[in-house]
Order: sequence, then C-alpha cells, then structure tokens
Amino acid sequence: MCNNEVKKHGGVFLVVVDTTQEFITAVDYASKFANAENGYVALLHVIEHTPVSGWQSIEEQVRKETRSQAEIMIWEAAGRVLDNTGKIPMVCIEEGDRSDFIIKTIDDNKNIAALVLASASGSSNPGPLVSYFSGKGLSRLTVPLLIIPGHLSKNDIA
Repeated sequence: MCNNEVKKHGGVFLVVVDTTQEFITAVDYASKFANAENGYVALLHVIEHTPVSGWQSIEEQVRKETRSQAEIMIWEAAGRVLDNTGKIPMVCIEEGDRSDFIIKTIDDNKNIAALVLASASGSSNPGPLVSYFSGKGLSRLTVPLLIIPGHLSKNDIA
C-alpha cells in the first residue's frame, strides 16, 4: 500500500548573523526547531555602513573588506546549520539599516515562520536587536519572535 501522506513544511526560521557570541545559540536553536517542525533555517547578515566623507577610495576598500567578512561569517553559520540539520539554509547579505532589512526580509518571504534571536548573556542589556524587537519594533513584526537565552549550550538546546 502506498503512503500518500506528505510531511508538512514547517516554515523558515530566520536568524540574524552578526559578530555576537549569542548568535551561535540562535543558529543552534533555530536548527533544532527547524528539524522538529520539518522546516528550514534562513540566515541574514546586514552590513551597516558608516560613510567616510571625502574619502571615496577608502570607503570602497572598507566596503569590500566588510563584504568579504560578512560572506565568511554567513558561510560559517551556513555550515553549522548544514551540520545541525542536513539542509542547506537560505543565506542573504544586505546593506543598510539592520532592523529595516530584517522586517523587509520577513515581509518579502511569506514562508518565514519566526525570527529567532538570542539574548546577550552576562549583561543587563539583552542586545540591540532583542531590545528593539521586544520593544518598539515588535509592532513591525508579522511573525512570532523567539528569544533564546544566549548562555545555552548546544547540549542544553538538544
């Protein structure tokens, strides 16, 4: 007898790739959640530029180096997701305002099921993205916000 049951796609879990220690916790949690829900992980890195007025050649060199660093970070995170899930994540690098691009990415991709962020550990400040999206930015979100304690280890998440 043929089994016609198709496993439902559980959506995409968006993680913001940055230089913080806790983003790895968000990657691991999103990977675990995606596995449990038959979903996928999407990785977004937003390069925020500070213009160097009057120094276009220096600004261009800084932009190239920043882009190169962003690509290294996002592909390292993608490798971690692949190791965790066996699935290649969606990756995206944008340039501009980080909060605006997070919202734009969510709005443009209707398969995104949640934004997954990890709070900073060992600090009274949970981090700029957690502060923004759990405060005034919450009204801009059209998907659930999952805030993970940043101190969780991979074993804790498992």
